Amino acid sequence: MTIDITFRSMEHSESLAARAREHAEHLIKHAPEIVGCRVVIEAPTAHHNHGQPFHVRIHLQVPGNDIVVERDPARGLQSHDDANVAINDAFQVARHRLQELTSKRREEARRGGG
Repeated sequence: MTIDITFRSMEHSESLAARAREHAEHLIKHAPEIVGCRVVIEAPTAHHNHGQPFHVRIHLQVPGNDIVVERDPARGLQSHDDANVAINDAFQVARHRLQELTSKRREEARRGGG
C-alpha cells in the first residue's frame, strides 16, 4: 500500500508530510481494503499567502469505489489558513466517507444473504 504526499506552491514540509502519513496509516489500520492513498497539500499562491486558506485533496483507492476528498475553500467549504488544521479536517471527512462506504457494503452483503 502506498501513501503519496505531494506539495504544491510550497516547500516540502516533513512535519506536514508526517501528519498526513499518520492520518493515512490510521485509516489503513481500520480499513485494510485501502490499496493506495494520495494526498496533495497546496498553499495559497505566494502573492496571496497571508491569511489565505490551504487546499487539501485526498484520494483513497478502494477496490470498487475510490474516495476523493477535496477541501477547497473556493467551493464555499470551511477554510483553514493553518495547514495542520486543513489536513486534520480533510482526513476527518475521508474517515467519515470511508465509514459510510463500509456500512453500505455491509448492508448490501446482509441483504444479499452473504
